[in-house]
Amino acid sequence: MTAPLHKTVSIWRNIPREAAGLLAALHLEKPDMALLTSLSDPEWCSLLAFCEISHLTLPLALLPRDGFPLWVIERLDTNLADNALRFEHVKVTYREAAEALTKVGVEHIVIKGFTQAPEYVRKPSFRAQSDIDLFCQPETIETARAALQAIGYMLDDKTDNKAADHDAALVRLGNWRWRGNPFDPEMPLGIELHFCLWNEHVSLVRIPQATLFWERRMTRQVEDLSFPCLNPVDQLGHLALHILRNLFLRDWVIHYVRELAAFLHSHANNESFWQSWTETHSPALRSFEAIAFYHARAWFGCQLHPLAEREIASLPALRQSWLQRFSGSALEVMFQQNKDSLWLQLSFLSSRREKWKLLRQTLIPTHIASVGSPTVQLRNRRLKRSDGDHPWRQYMAYLLSRSASHGHANLTALTRGLGWYLSCSYSSRSLHDLKDL
Repeated sequence: MTAPLHKTVSIWRNIPREAAGLLAALHLEKPDMALLTSLSDPEWCSLLAFCEISHLTLPLALLPRDGFPLWVIERLDTNLADNALRFEHVKVTYREAAEALTKVGVEHIVIKGFTQAPEYVRKPSFRAQSDIDLFCQPETIETARAALQAIGYMLDDKTDNKAADHDAALVRLGNWRWRGNPFDPEMPLGIELHFCLWNEHVSLVRIPQATLFWERRMTRQVEDLSFPCLNPVDQLGHLALHILRNLFLRDWVIHYVRELAAFLHSHANNESFWQSWTETHSPALRSFEAIAFYHARAWFGCQLHPLAEREIASLPALRQSWLQRFSGSALEVMFQQNKDSLWLQLSFLSSRREKWKLLRQTLIPTHIASVGSPTVQLRNRRLKRSDGDHPWRQYMAYLLSRSASHGHANLTALTRGLGWYLSCSYSSRSLHDLKDL
């Protein structure tokens, strides 16, 4: 069963026309190319810029091209060709890193990246990859980091890792320089050493079953590349949890949701997989995954296996209500900040202390970028043209913009939350849950 069309369309209302056209074209059960093929050249420029930062360039490139402007087709063909060459670089980089870790006795698994092929994306070269994500047991992270530093990697101290599930990124730039091509075959890959598969400290939500993923790890091969990774059931679970994590952090999830939707759609009739999923993952873990499944169906119209449908239907009424009302919020956040996920995250917390902690850190952000930080020139991941402004003038503009953005998002979150509270008819238990928020 797919989301009703009126609900699917409604989640697109607060996003630009060109982004809505892309979503319609990427719909899995009933793709609609009409809006996409009607875009003007300026709208295409806007869409291509958006796709680069949302990791949707290659899914766009794989759509039927009839009606696309010639210059768009040529650009997308170049992107595909570059990324195919880039995957060759990915393989070399991974093998070198894996060998360095093996020499010092550190076990690892690869997460995300090329492990998504062929179940979530047909070929690894059809997926953009800027770094290699490796999970190691926390007690081996320091040894792993030293091993990679011994082959030339350096810690990237420019990134903010406060909410990250990994150590500071390791980079080895050499003589390479950015030339404006995110698919540059020669662009070095960073390596991120993950110390957890679910970050309870950041989310404030405990999912102990995620620690079992490591114990069920396996070795797999993609093309001519062999690597240790999560087993298929846990890979689905990890991706769903990663989407949930990013929803809580109000980070962009669209390319992850698209990959999840592709998997769910192609496995909608795979009885053995879903039976294994039910037997392997606890009811509590499956309820977390169901939130991601709902987003995949609402955004991309994927079919679902009845067991996945059952998990969505089994969600508490409070969370079902949130999904029905706010499933488009993570699309809107790519264009204008909102904090609607606050109410979902609060629904998982039982401690009043944790609830107040979450409210404070969501409504009153404590981290402010310093003068000269790359963040100062970014607005919602988009580079703001400085036109030669003095650094302090840029910084003041950043502070004003950030204050206004958070103020508006706070007001919107509170008014939407109140509207959600007042507009829904709940059972006495659901009403009690709402009051506990």
